Amino acid sequence: MRAWGRGSLGSLLYRRALGEAVAMALAVRDGAPSTGPAPTYAQVQALVDGPGVTCR
Repeated sequence: MRAWGRGSLGSLLYRRALGEAVAMALAVRDGAPSTGPAPTYAQVQALVDGPGVTCR
């Protein structure tokens, strides 16, 4: 069994998001259709304006 040490989940999420953004940019460049759902601008804004947001 593997023991897990301390790590940064934020780093993992950032790297995954960056990887997906690059993959999508390459697909658009190559004329491929976009795949998977993407949140609407309203959904993103609702996350930003949600309860407990302290980054303003």
